[in-house]
Amino acid sequence: MFRSRPMASATRTTLAIGALCASMSGAAFAQRASAPAADEPEIQSYAIDTEVKLSSDRKTRGVSDTFNRPGAELTVDAVHESGLLAHFQLASVSKVTFPNSNRLNPTLALGWRGGNPEGLHYGAAVAREWFPRARVEAPTGFDEQMNPLGMATTNFNTSYLLGELGYGIFTARYLYVASKDFRGLNTSTVCAGYLPAMMAGGDPGAAMNCYGAGFKHSRGTQLLDFDVAYPLNGTTKLIGHLGWQFVRNFSAMNTVDYRLGIEHTRWGFVFGAEIAGAKARERELFVATDGNGVSRRLDRTAVILSVAKRF
Repeated sequence: MFRSRPMASATRTTLAIGALCASMSGAAFAQRASAPAADEPEIQSYAIDTEVKLSSDRKTRGVSDTFNRPGAELTVDAVHESGLLAHFQLASVSKVTFPNSNRLNPTLALGWRGGNPEGLHYGAAVAREWFPRARVEAPTGFDEQMNPLGMATTNFNTSYLLGELGYGIFTARYLYVASKDFRGLNTSTVCAGYLPAMMAGGDPGAAMNCYGAGFKHSRGTQLLDFDVAYPLNGTTKLIGHLGWQFVRNFSAMNTVDYRLGIEHTRWGFVFGAEIAGAKARERELFVATDGNGVSRRLDRTAVILSVAKRF
């Protein structure tokens, strides 16, 4: 019952949320800067941008949402000249990492952004992501004979509060998990990650210590990101990212993730290539196994290729 290691998927908080303000900043500031003179025609006070993206892997915070396989995203951003903005994304995920799901991950965020894009800029947002039908049922603990003491059913839906502060090409973001669990992380899902090794004859201490702390949730998890986008010319830019994940009550799930890549715009498409991955405190918790017994490290460093079309 623990073969799929659902807790591994719960380490990914969507970067789309973290990129909410940045993805629309250009449009927001452009609308403000283009206020017409009295004798000029009125300029539209809002903008709506749509992007379709395909990639060789979909990682969030350096950990794959798609079992190290290709993924897709549809993103719609809307921004008003006042700085108010909205973000919607529909992304693909794997049923291996999100058991019983319909393989979709919708995210909705609402926020505000202000300041100078070439100087100090700032923003705030609230966001919610869903994993429709995704559920995992796991024991809340075991007695001395390894009989379950109870069962808990957990979903992966998560709510976030977000704050952003940046200067020029540099941006820092802080996310706080306001929902009961951070992508399904609680005692029943996290502690289950230790069971395969224990049942294979390994040390049972880690599992027993995890369950012995009582049933806990992960509300209050904190996420910190630093991003840079350096333009090489009008069509190409370098992208860098470094992030930290501090999971409340489950420090074994803490990670540091990284991303370094390049984006180039040509023929109306955006082509991307990057190296991305994560360094986990306890890497065995980031292994997922499918129904055929194939195991993969979801936090492995990988080269990711992508192509996107913006409308």
